[in-house]
Amino acid sequence: MTPYETIGGETVAHAVLDDFFQRAQADDRLADVYGPVITAGGRAFVTVALDAAGTGEHPDLESALAWLGEVGLGDDELDLIVGHLAAALEAAGISDETIAEVAEEAEALRDAALAFDPEDDDDEDEDEEAAA
Repeated sequence: MTPYETIGGETVAHAVLDDFFQRAQADDRLADVYGPVITAGGRAFVTVALDAAGTGEHPDLESALAWLGEVGLGDDELDLIVGHLAAALEAAGISDETIAEVAEEAEALRDAALAFDPEDDDDEDEDEEAAA
């Protein structure tokens, strides 16, 4: 079962996302990461961490990785983000075990973003198109 399914699906996920974004936007230390407008990449990061697709597949993964690379998320910012996400999940009554799963996924996303090069992905798309 994915974290998304464990927390109760779409309704709870939307409430958690709203709570998380309010927390992140109110934190002056994250002003450069989550500004007054939540970007698609910033939203994708959280939805992928929650596995909001509910399938283990992540249609927003490329957007999340590109956003992480763009903002250059450091350890301190990631810790703050995971802390706010954990607090939002806890406020929704989510178990510590599920919160830990989401935190691990967020770490994995950041680690993957360090090796992600959107231009390489574009090259692969072009190679696939040329082969077709």
